[in-house]
Amino acid sequence: MPARDRSAYAERQAQLLAALLRGDDFPSGFVAARAEAAGSTLRRKRGRTVAHEWPALTLCLGDTFTARFDAFDRGAGATASGAPLPDGLAFARWLETAGVVLDDDARVEILLGRAALRRHGVWVRAARLREPYPRLLVVVRMPFAGLVQRSVRLAER
Repeated sequence: MPARDRSAYAERQAQLLAALLRGDDFPSGFVAARAEAAGSTLRRKRGRTVAHEWPALTLCLGDTFTARFDAFDRGAGATASGAPLPDGLAFARWLETAGVVLDDDARVEILLGRAALRRHGVWVRAARLREPYPRLLVVVRMPFAGLVQRSVRLAER
C-alpha cells in the first residue's frame, strides 16, 4: 500500500475511533445508527470496567453513574487511557469539576486510587472525613515502603 493511501487510511481510522468514543459525526460510508450503537456499546463496556474498579464511587453515584460516565466518556473519548484505574480517576476529577459532591467512601477511594497510580517519589495527601465521626485520613506512598494510611480522630465541634 502506498504511503499516501496508508496515511488516508490511518486518518479515517482515527475519525472512526473518535466518532465511536465521543459520538462525533461518522466518516462517510458508515451507517450512523449502527456505528452509534457500536460506540454506545464501547462506552458502556468502559463504564462497567470503571464501575468494577471503583465500587465506592459507583455506589455514591447510584443510578446516575451510567449517564454521568457516558457524558464524561464522550468528552474524554480517545484521550482516556483505556485502563479502569486511571480512567476512573479522570472520571472522579471530572465529577469534582462539575460540582458533584461525593461521599466519604468515594473520596477515600479516590485518594487511594491516586496513591496507587503514583510511581515516583514520596507522595502525601490527606482528607477530612465526616462519617461515621470527624477524622483526618493521611495517605503516604513511599518508593520502598509502599502505601501507608492512618486515620486520626478529630475533636467534635
